[in-house]
Amino acid sequence: MRKNTVKAFTLVEMLIVIVIIGILIAALMPRMQAAQWRARDVSRKTALSQIQSAIVTSQWDKWVWPGCTTTGCSDSWYDIKTIETQLTAAWMNSIPTDPLQWTTFEWIWEGKGSWWEYRYIVTKRNWTERWWFVLMAKTEVEWWSNWVTCETALDLSSWKIRTTDDIKDIHLCQTVAKVWDDAACNECKSNDSTKCCYNNDSELRYIVVY
Repeated sequence: MRKNTVKAFTLVEMLIVIVIIGILIAALMPRMQAAQWRARDVSRKTALSQIQSAIVTSQWDKWVWPGCTTTGCSDSWYDIKTIETQLTAAWMNSIPTDPLQWTTFEWIWEGKGSWWEYRYIVTKRNWTERWWFVLMAKTEVEWWSNWVTCETALDLSSWKIRTTDDIKDIHLCQTVAKVWDDAACNECKSNDSTKCCYNNDSELRYIVVY
């Protein structure tokens, strides 16, 4: 009498399959994560483009930048949410939020920790004041970043953008490189003036100069 036999994987074969699947997942995860970073950066750049159009439209209508008055503007960065009413009045449905679920990200400014998302500052070009502005957002992918905030105590002026700064002097990155510590930022920049260096991923930025 013939015995019925059922073909099945052995325990060793099952373990081999599980190990192979684990290796494939581990190899694919970094690429999937990088794709998510790029997608969020695209969303941030799109948001800055929308905000820029609304700011310009508001200025055309009122002849003054959002958040400013006829006598002047703030000496610090504006949180976009503080000028929401003026931007939505300029044909902007709502203020964009960062693609990550939280509404703010950490920004280091003059040694003080604060939290914000998209911001802009009114500054000058060729010494003409209150006719130009800069928008800024966080980025996660270094090769899509055009500016960094390397918080080195050696040269804080290299990454600040203030109302007293001239837009023509802003150093946009042609290449971005990661260094071991903040102190190495100056050395990196001195060796190649077209390169921007950063130590921590939180220092990556994308700015729009108008």
